Amino acid sequence: MKKTAQTFILRACAAALLATGSIGAVHADVRPDPGDYTGLPAGTNLLLAYAQFPRADKVYSKGNKVVDNLDLAVNAGILRYVHFMKLGDYILDPQIIVPFGNQKIGLSDSKSSGIGDVIFGATLWTIADLARGEHLGWSVFFTAPTGSDKNQGFALSNNRWATDLQVGYIRKLSNKWTVDLIGETEFYQDQRDSKSQKDPLLQAHGHLRYHISDATYLAGTYRHAWGAKEKLDGVDIAGNKNNGTAMLTWASFVDKQWQVQMQYTQDVKVEEGPKISGLQARVLYVY
Repeated sequence: MKKTAQTFILRACAAALLATGSIGAVHADVRPDPGDYTGLPAGTNLLLAYAQFPRADKVYSKGNKVVDNLDLAVNAGILRYVHFMKLGDYILDPQIIVPFGNQKIGLSDSKSSGIGDVIFGATLWTIADLARGEHLGWSVFFTAPTGSDKNQGFALSNNRWATDLQVGYIRKLSNKWTVDLIGETEFYQDQRDSKSQKDPLLQAHGHLRYHISDATYLAGTYRHAWGAKEKLDGVDIAGNKNNGTAMLTWASFVDKQWQVQMQYTQDVKVEEGPKISGLQARVLYVY
């Protein structure tokens, strides 16, 4: 049991690392970027490609550092398609997200690569006012355990179904400032290989954007996560999270259809799991 639990903890650390990415999250945790809760006109389509490079060495359990040399590195890509349409008086955006990539855990000398768990879902906007800069969206995303190397603990596959519920509100404060506030909760099926059980996760996200021009903005973000305690055969393998993350974002439309975005993410408080830092690049094409 002890060896099984230790092995699973390493796998859990690898999977948890991907949860710090923005959309990034490549299982149920579809983390919203600044501006993601903007309701666009029906008929708009988005194609997005992400490149994520998170890293982690230190791992914490119940606030105590338990690993100092995890040497976990993930190189991940994400492809995402979004379509905006009308549903009665509301805007709806069905979408699909497909992650892929590779990971290396130096501590256990393990490597793996492949396709991640596919995510699908949509946001329904009850407020989508581009003129006033006010938006209110309600989202549900489902993660299917379709990824490669599920039984090897590949970070892009959690090998369990998961459901992510979100609500996001955007308000333009002035010509230069916009605030985004998002709350979410995630629910997890038992892990299909080990049968580990995971409690729901609660998260809060806040973005403050400064608009340098109509095409370009800078944003500061703070995210906090609570819960997600996990057990295997009645033994805790991960405690409750009480983790905080800061992020800086630069984004700019280089023309009317192409946007480039760069981000740096750093965990600033970790009670449970790996302490992560990382870079992300995103290219968006709108048509």
